[in-house]
Amino acid sequence: MNIAVCVKHAIDESELRADPSGNPQLKGAQAKMSTFDRSAVEEAVRIREAKTGTVTVVSLGTGDWKKSIKEALAMGSDRAVAVNSSEAQLDALATSYYLSRAIRQIGAVDLVILSEGASDTYQGLVGPMVAEWLKLPFMGFVRKLELREGVVKAELALEGHEEVAEADLPAVVSVLSEINSPRYPTLLQIMQASKKPIEEVTLESLRGADAPKGGVRVLDVRVQSMNRKKVIFEGTPEESADKLVEALQKEGVI
Repeated sequence: MNIAVCVKHAIDESELRADPSGNPQLKGAQAKMSTFDRSAVEEAVRIREAKTGTVTVVSLGTGDWKKSIKEALAMGSDRAVAVNSSEAQLDALATSYYLSRAIRQIGAVDLVILSEGASDTYQGLVGPMVAEWLKLPFMGFVRKLELREGVVKAELALEGHEEVAEADLPAVVSVLSEINSPRYPTLLQIMQASKKPIEEVTLESLRGADAPKGGVRVLDVRVQSMNRKKVIFEGTPEESADKLVEALQKEGVI
């Protein structure tokens, strides 16, 4: 079972700060492997452990994005393809194109795993777009995977209901974070990861005649403001509790 898993080196949203005007301070912001991508890597490694085969990490980025690649290797992946992007911004369509081209270069792949979305932008577009570029079936929002001979069966957690679907392999899936609990690599695994092969390629080497021209540009990003009402309920604990319930009911919370 040969698996490709896509990983993004994303801004650590938990450490992100905003200036007084609401603009996120991206300069000097810390970055890490996208939180949701850790579940995708974990699922790929678990399948490899059960079925044998190879797990190849595919990541597109610039700067220190190889840190996330090395973390994925330490978690148990076997090798990596690092797509060095010289372009500061690639929209979801362009990102999915270059990821799919890199996946094609790997060779025969039985399963491509992505997360439900990146933890910094959470668009959820790259997974289905990769499937379209590769002309493979796609199943999204997967919370459980089962592999049989030539077939992948999945439980999908959709809005308001659940579905069970299956597709012939090769296929592309995007998994929810609830599908597993990602492992934390040991010091020995981190050291061993430095010896695993990382093939670095450029956008230019992957670009074909069908390469999309970026059609979406991010013009502005603002932090959502949160203003607390600072309501204080006075009285005995019982009276305060009754007032709190009444206020929540008026707000439609309960």
